[in-house]
Amino acid sequence: QSRDNIPHCLSMLVKDGIQYGSICRALESRGPVLPSWVWLPWLPQLLSSLCRVEAPATRAILVGIAKDHPQALYYSLRSFFLEKRDTERAGNQEAKQDDNAQTSAKQAEIVMSTLRKVHPVLWMKLESILEDLISRFRRSNEAELLDMVALLLHKISSKREEKENNKKADGTEDDVADENSQLTSYISTLSKVNQKYFNNSKSGAPKGRRTMLFERKFASLFEQDFLQKKSGADGEEFVGAANIDELVEKLKKWKAMLEHRISLSPNTSQLQEVAPSLSWHSSQAPDLWSGACESQSLTISNSEQEYHSTIDNVLYEATRSSALAAAKASTSAVLTAAKEEGLGGHEGGGCNAVEIPGQYAPTASSVLDCRPFPELHAKLVRFHQTVTLGDPSRSGEGSAKNEKVRQLSMIGSDGKTYRFLLHLAIPYGTRVGERSAQLQYVMGKIIRKDIQCSRRCLSVQPNAVIPVAQRMRMSATESSHKSLDAVFRHVQGPNFSKLVYRFQEQVAERLRELEEVNEDEKSEATKEAKLKIFQGICQDVMPNVLSKYMMDSIPSTEKLFHFRKIFASQLAANSLLQHAFAVVERTPHRFVFCDRTGQVLTQEFKFQYNQGLLERQVVPFRLTRSLVEFIGPFLLEGVFIPAFASISSAMNAKRSTLEPVLHLLLRDDILAWYISKSEARNDQKMQKLEIQLSDRIWRNVSFAQRQFEECSVRRVENATEEVVSNNPDPIDIKVRNLVDVATDSKNLSLMSPTYQAWL
Repeated sequence: QSRDNIPHCLSMLVKDGIQYGSICRALESRGPVLPSWVWLPWLPQLLSSLCRVEAPATRAILVGIAKDHPQALYYSLRSFFLEKRDTERAGNQEAKQDDNAQTSAKQAEIVMSTLRKVHPVLWMKLESILEDLISRFRRSNEAELLDMVALLLHKISSKREEKENNKKADGTEDDVADENSQLTSYISTLSKVNQKYFNNSKSGAPKGRRTMLFERKFASLFEQDFLQKKSGADGEEFVGAANIDELVEKLKKWKAMLEHRISLSPNTSQLQEVAPSLSWHSSQAPDLWSGACESQSLTISNSEQEYHSTIDNVLYEATRSSALAAAKASTSAVLTAAKEEGLGGHEGGGCNAVEIPGQYAPTASSVLDCRPFPELHAKLVRFHQTVTLGDPSRSGEGSAKNEKVRQLSMIGSDGKTYRFLLHLAIPYGTRVGERSAQLQYVMGKIIRKDIQCSRRCLSVQPNAVIPVAQRMRMSATESSHKSLDAVFRHVQGPNFSKLVYRFQEQVAERLRELEEVNEDEKSEATKEAKLKIFQGICQDVMPNVLSKYMMDSIPSTEKLFHFRKIFASQLAANSLLQHAFAVVERTPHRFVFCDRTGQVLTQEFKFQYNQGLLERQVVPFRLTRSLVEFIGPFLLEGVFIPAFASISSAMNAKRSTLEPVLHLLLRDDILAWYISKSEARNDQKMQKLEIQLSDRIWRNVSFAQRQFEECSVRRVENATEEVVSNNPDPIDIKVRNLVDVATDSKNLSLMSPTYQAWL
């Protein structure tokens, strides 16, 4: 229970304002005294605190973690340091004004220097592995260009939808002028893309063979399609298309061409060819005696503080005094021998064995909820010699639809194979994965302590997302992870992927027919047209896509029913988080589940902001007809709705404990969201931005708390009056109403075409 107050302590630091006040000094003096492992679930918040006035206090805590649990901190710390260092270099002119200022990059560098000095051998091993990952597993130029094209197509589509919703009632002159300005903006963007990929002579870096072949094949075609020069009164200007429709057609042509080019890549390759040094990596796991993999500082702290771990205390209290004395004596003898041999200190041994990433909180959750035991963690023995290039839609990752993502497999000392997908994305995407893991970690702790949730055997497990560099991350995956998009294409075939374009073209054709209709009638006619088109597509798509796939995967009726029951409860927990944090973009390739355990993952779990505020959405969560059909009416009424209400009631019961957690998560998320849409900011600008967004942060916290409260089980004050009334409302009436809204065809037809509500 005391550890539940750690988020409250970190949230209270905001009360000191912009000065290093009494709360910061209290944290600086008391924080490092606590065992380092109690801070592990809140590492992202400790790192982000290095950008604020409490940096000296949190740096002392991070130094302790670097000494005791280096592999829990290394990946996040390295990524944070590189990101902040690049930010400082981008604003180098402002940084020169005060060279002695303790910026976040300098604070992180101090912590990294401590980790390097205390664990030099481990540092060298991890650095060599990550350097190979960064340099050898970069994405191809075709994939990056495809991302640019897909992003521009999405931007044009979003602008058109916004224009339809907010179209002016005046003539068409303003519309024509607005379209010309947008077209000019798009051509300017394509000019920058051309400068980056085909005319980047200013960098001075030597070009590789693949880059030269890429430029030779696509440079002239790109300029011919998008950057034809036209002489005018104002001089030469780029004219890529006569109008936006022509530009969209050209972008679609380039998208199809690049997707075809990427699809020609082989599905597998040898690690020896991609990264020879990783293929040669080999290590031996240490013995499994207590303290074999702990650092010297942790060993000393344990002997002085008499084992802070609750599991150790329980075991010692459950034994007789003679057994306790014998256990302490044997442990002391082993630790003394290990210290003499250098196994617990700086010279090598168990503490320098590289672990499989993602085995510390919050990316790993345990029922014991105690300090980590590194000797029980799986160690990296070697890398699998085959690198798989898989479709990201199978596991819900990747920005481009047909981009093949590299999958790297690690062989652990426990004999298991741990698979990771390597992605290049903006830092905001990596931070979203870390915060979603923290959110599920907190929810899992609350669920385990709630009696109603425990009776229903409810649980959630976070998914590991490991930052490698500023724009690279590893996400844990398994061969059993499948996305709804992969299931749909497996059952219906790849040709049904064109349904999105079919919906868009039919809606656009219907809108052209309604150009002369007034705005009020046009809005209703557009909704009716979308509903009619949506129903037409539903007739061409089987409603039992997911059921058919799972029946082929699990032929046993009994096992299939058990899977459906677990899947319904997991879907309820995931749907509650979607509703509470306005997570709208649960497209089929982001809806990922495990076809072996029924776990529903939170891939790319991005909150939907409207000018920095969370708002109630038209469709609260994804519960389309294939999901409803697979669950069935009995499990929908008997498992999904009760699990949804029970988890919400448990979260609402811990309202006071949950409030500082939500404040920390939503504060960091909205700051990262603003920074991702603007230029790089230094620490001072970030602090000013946080003060400006303080009101919105607390409003978002209240919004999430209100969503949990509304979905909780209704408390019956007078049971007698409730029974004798004519039409008593169910105690979970709010959840039932949400289910009706989420499954309503009118609401689903209004969603974005990429949502694919017909699945």
